[in-house]
Parts: sequence; structure tokens; C-alpha cells
Amino acid sequence: MLALLALSVVAPTVFCYFLIIRGSDRYEPEPFWLLSVAFFWGAVVSTLTALVFNEVGEGAIRASLGAGQAALVDASTASFVAPLVEESSKGFGVLVLWAISALWVSEIDGALDGAIYGGVIGLGFTMTEDVLYISSAGAHGGEAFFQTFVLRTVLAGLSHASFTAMTGLGVGIAAESTSGLTKLFAPIGGWCAAVGLHFVHNYLVTFLYDGGSGLLLKLLLFWTFDALFFLLILTLAIRDRAIVLRGLVDEAGRSLHPKELERTASYWMLVPLWNFFSLLGSSQGYGPARRKQLALIELSFLKHRRRRGERGADLDARENDLRGRIHQANQAGVFIGART
Repeated sequence: MLALLALSVVAPTVFCYFLIIRGSDRYEPEPFWLLSVAFFWGAVVSTLTALVFNEVGEGAIRASLGAGQAALVDASTASFVAPLVEESSKGFGVLVLWAISALWVSEIDGALDGAIYGGVIGLGFTMTEDVLYISSAGAHGGEAFFQTFVLRTVLAGLSHASFTAMTGLGVGIAAESTSGLTKLFAPIGGWCAAVGLHFVHNYLVTFLYDGGSGLLLKLLLFWTFDALFFLLILTLAIRDRAIVLRGLVDEAGRSLHPKELERTASYWMLVPLWNFFSLLGSSQGYGPARRKQLALIELSFLKHRRRRGERGADLDARENDLRGRIHQANQAGVFIGART
């Protein structure tokens, strides 16, 4: 019963975080079904794996420290075992998604994509872990239930997302690189950053927590990690905007009107819902305008892949398909936004 109650308050909060992270990908949104796979991996596969190996690690620490050291065992497990175990189980999910992308759907093709998938895996992990912690706290009364929910889910709900986004960032860098060394070491570097951030977080909130001042430290730490996560996402989104602008600037006057280029490559695109309301004024309506815009954006990323040295019949076929769709939209009078 407590677990269901915990799920009923945690799930909507985590879903809001999910919408925020997904909405951060302003130019080339990832498919909902693949994001759902990422979330499932974090919520089920990573959590179950971590439960097993955290127990193994805790047993080893308990055996080495001896009896009567329960508090030290718990703190040591949280600081030295959990970051390694949890970031490995979550990070492996990012690698699986990279393999799916490389062999089938071609979705992870940049740093922002990787960071978003890593963040969503982290959110899945957060949901299951928080349900377990909050329902356990609820056994001690409603106040403990509420306090744990606020502290873990509301104030620290993006912690796991920010950790695993580092692994995703490394995988995204590797996905867009043509260097064999980068493909090997970028994911490793991202995983090391994830483990390092997770260690710093857990060490500070377990070994240095001492009531009032410790709670303040916790809050400052949570908000710092959240700020770093959104700063990373914003930086990568600005980088994507530069790719779109470079890819479409020579298309202006041919595949798209200069006003359409200005609207699609505007910094205002980074503001949530701006593009949605901007396209509502399109002559053919939102749907056709957005489809044309997405085709143009995908064309710009395809040209970016060509500049990196990628070649192949599949790439040629995809470009021909995109240009055909854009041409059809232009023939039908589809315009991105209002003409005035």
C-alpha cells in the first residue's frame, strides 16, 4: 500500500522532469518510444542490477569493518560502492541504446542526444529508487513520508539524471566522431565523470550530514547539480542551433525562404513552446509547417555528418528523401510561420 502511495506522488513529479528534459531537445526531438526504452532500463534493469551488486558490496565492506560499524558500513557503501555499481548499470543502458541507434534507428548522432538519453535513464532509476525509499520512510509515519518525498524527489529528483547524462555525453561525442580513439575513450571518460559526480554527491550527504547545516549543504549540492545539468543541456542545444544554421544557410532562397531560416535558427527556439506558438500562424497550419521544419533540420544534421566524413548509399537515399519532402511541402505552399 505504501509503495503504491509513494508511486502516486513520485511518478507525476518524475514525469514533469521527463517533459522538461525531452523539451530541451529543441531541434531534433528523440522518439518517444526510444525514450521510453531508456526510462524502462533505468527504472527496472538498472535498479535491479544495482540492488544486487550494492548488497554484494555492502557485504564485503561489512566483513572488512567487522560488527558494530553499521553506520560506517552504510555510509561507505553509499559513497564507494553505489556510484560504481549504479553508474555502470545505467551507463550500460546508454551503450545498448547506442548499439540500437548504430544498427537500426540512427537516433544518437550527437552529444545532446546522448546526454538526453542518459538523463532519461537516470530519471527511470530515480523513480524506482525514490518509491523504495519513500515507502520505507512511510512506515515511520506520514511526516517521514512527506519529508523524504520532498527531499529526494522534489529537491533532488534530477541528481541521477545529471550523473548519467555525463555517460550519455561521452557516448554522444563518440557517436558523432570518426576517430577510433574518441569512440573508445569518450564513453569511458563520460562514465568516469558520472561516477565522480555521484561519489562527490553521496560522500558529502552521508559523511558530512549533521542536521541543520548538513541539510543546507544537501540543498546547495542538489541545486548545484541541477544547475550544471541544465547548463550542459543548454550549451549542447546552442551547439545544435549552430549546426542547423550552418546546414541551412546555403539552402535559403532554394529549399526555404530566408524568413523560415531566421525562424528555425533563432535563439528563441531554445525557449519552451516558442516554436509551437510561432508555427500556429503558418498558412497551412502547425502540422505541415512543423514537418517541413523537421525535414530541414534533419537535412542540416545530415550535412553535418557529411562534413565529418560520412559517406554511403543510405546517406544519399536519406538526403534525397528529405529534399523530396521539402520540395513537396513547398509545392503545397507550406510556410514555416507567418509570412509577414
